[in-house]
Amino acid sequence: MLFKAYKGRFKKESQTLYKMRVYIIGGGPIGSYTAYLLARQGYNVEVFEEHTTIGEPVQCTGIVTSALAETIKLDKEFILNKITKTRIFSPDNSFIELSFPKGKENIVLDRAKFDRHIASMAKDVGVKFHLGSKFVGRRNNIIIIEGNMAGEHKADYIIGADGPTSKVAKSSGMFKKRKFWTGLQARVKLKNNNIVEFYPHIGSFAWVVPEDKETVRIGLLAKNNIKETFNDFLKKRLGNYTIIDQQAGLVPIYSSQIKTQKGNTFLVGDAACMVKATTGGGIVQGLKAAKALAYSIKNNKNYEKAWKKEIGKELWLSLMIRRCLDNFSDKDYNNLVSLFNKEKTSRILEEHDRDYPSKFLFKLLLAEPRLMLFARKLI
Repeated sequence: MLFKAYKGRFKKESQTLYKMRVYIIGGGPIGSYTAYLLARQGYNVEVFEEHTTIGEPVQCTGIVTSALAETIKLDKEFILNKITKTRIFSPDNSFIELSFPKGKENIVLDRAKFDRHIASMAKDVGVKFHLGSKFVGRRNNIIIIEGNMAGEHKADYIIGADGPTSKVAKSSGMFKKRKFWTGLQARVKLKNNNIVEFYPHIGSFAWVVPEDKETVRIGLLAKNNIKETFNDFLKKRLGNYTIIDQQAGLVPIYSSQIKTQKGNTFLVGDAACMVKATTGGGIVQGLKAAKALAYSIKNNKNYEKAWKKEIGKELWLSLMIRRCLDNFSDKDYNNLVSLFNKEKTSRILEEHDRDYPSKFLFKLLLAEPRLMLFARKLI
């Protein structure tokens, strides 16, 4: 009797959830993963994506740490390359070279295939995708769509996973004042030794990421003079070069003041500025926030508390590091790379993912107390 009562209650709850409509705006990896998690919990989930193809256009470098495997099972289908070494350069062209142990390699994603892989996961558990369907506004619990599925659609929950300039955030009064970088990146034919290069002193942050031994992704983030800085970087780093294709886009800068929940409306990923202020990366952080969101909706918990417990400390520390770096001189960068070149500090950097600064910052300060001198740059 007890088992039958429990089974009946579970069936009733599942039927209730299935009647509840969750509309997710944005079919990128964070939106699709949120959809997947909620559909698995029994919700009736639909994704509205303004583009006609999942994963396009690509506006991401696509390099992630091994922390990705904590959330998504890695599949060779969407992995272009694995990186075991990185170099961080200073203005005087000296550098620190870090080697990642097995299992800690950096992963270069085929972003289009990665996005489609997660969308496929969502479809397999019943999520409906409406491509070419553009969110243009809302009226209370009703979303207004143009293109395919044009019209008004009533939802129980609305989730904005629609990127840095989120229309869901704007229509819900959660956009407020935000700051952005502009990102520029080119895919270039270049023979290389499969080592990632980081240049924290160029723009706000610059990189060279190998796709394979013949092709790299080279780009940077900056708040102003982006084209001039980018072209100068290309010439100095590459000399003569052939561009295969180019991408550009806005990258939000994290702020702890951003609101991510208002009534039955939620923001996740870039729409919620969940991006590391050190490098502009946000895939791992967005996926973790998606889990916090699915948990919060299912259990009627406070979403902002849930995601901040999961990734808030790391995002805040990244922001503090960024504020220091924004005040660095060339001499400061030269000194920083010199200090990181010590055996103790380089080993700590090699053993820890950059997604979790809380796990290695204190260790770095113990190993090299002179790093504390850079804290004055916060002022």
